[in-house]
Amino acid sequence: MNREIRNMESRAGLMPEHTIGAAYIGNWKIQLSSNKVSFCPRMRKMLELSKGYDENIETLFGLVKPGQLSGLIHEFKVASFNGTKFEKQVQIVTPSGTEKWVRLTGVLYSRRWGTAEQMIGTIEDVTQKVNEECLSMAIVNHELRAPLTIIKLNTQFLINHLALSINKQPVRLLNMVDQHINGMTKLIDEYLSPSTGEDRSTQLNYSLFDINDLVDTVLGEMRILYPGHRFCKYPTADSILVRGDKYKIIQVLINYLTNAAKFSPPCSHININIDCNENDVEVSVHDEGVGINEENSQALFQKFYQCNQKSIRQKNSKGLGLYIVKSIIQKHGGTVKAENGKDGGAVFSFSLPLNQQNKFNVTSPEAIKLMA
Repeated sequence: MNREIRNMESRAGLMPEHTIGAAYIGNWKIQLSSNKVSFCPRMRKMLELSKGYDENIETLFGLVKPGQLSGLIHEFKVASFNGTKFEKQVQIVTPSGTEKWVRLTGVLYSRRWGTAEQMIGTIEDVTQKVNEECLSMAIVNHELRAPLTIIKLNTQFLINHLALSINKQPVRLLNMVDQHINGMTKLIDEYLSPSTGEDRSTQLNYSLFDINDLVDTVLGEMRILYPGHRFCKYPTADSILVRGDKYKIIQVLINYLTNAAKFSPPCSHININIDCNENDVEVSVHDEGVGINEENSQALFQKFYQCNQKSIRQKNSKGLGLYIVKSIIQKHGGTVKAENGKDGGAVFSFSLPLNQQNKFNVTSPEAIKLMA
């Protein structure tokens, strides 16, 4: 065990016993050049690793559930490349068969100026916290589903009652309401299900669609919902084909544009840029609001994250929207980003691979190759 790990362990030992018992935090280190890892005794106890288990990346990957491996690798590589904080919550299965949820966090550490040689971090057992969240979500699931069912039944009754009417506009509006009810029900099933886990969303329904047409469609609805704002799209190529779940990307666009409208002054401009290169397409939403704290730009996409600004808290944000956005885009093999605009305001963007289907589930040997 190297000196850095021993120092972190000794600092943890200075914490009060009740604090350590509640949080149960261990420490780890990974050499970026060789992927060699070191675990502190508390981490080994948490993972139920006996002395016979080697401290290597294969051991850690072997405990993580296969469906979450590539997400773990993606977050690690992004943090290593950008020099940002690494944070990921995953489910593991210990050698004895016990299922646990752990949160891994880490920061880059440099021995020489400007060269990061290793990442040092912590691991926390959050199983109890996840179970409590799932119980809360089950209650919210029930409370939302009951009124939605009543609304849907009445909407379908009106659609059938007005089907023979000469004026078709009410039926078209009711069909739109019915589609949004279906979307809300699907969201409840995906993100507020009582089953434990971060990735509650179902399998993506891939199709080939034009991202330009999709943005135009969503902008048309946004202009109706927020007539006090000016939505503009900068001209791009005639057609940009993307392979993905069309309705999931609509959900991402609605989230970005709704946030931009909420946090921008009346009569301000909200611009959408679509930039394309050989490998991917990036869609960015620019507003003229107060901007963001760039130090917390990555935290904005965490589940239940709440901004400390009073003006933001008054918008009744639940801290789930951007988390869902990040989950959707990562499943498509893309990335999300938040930053301040050059002329003020905030810029939220996401990228998608062009006409490619990302396979998100990997095995432990494949994950080791990804780390190379």
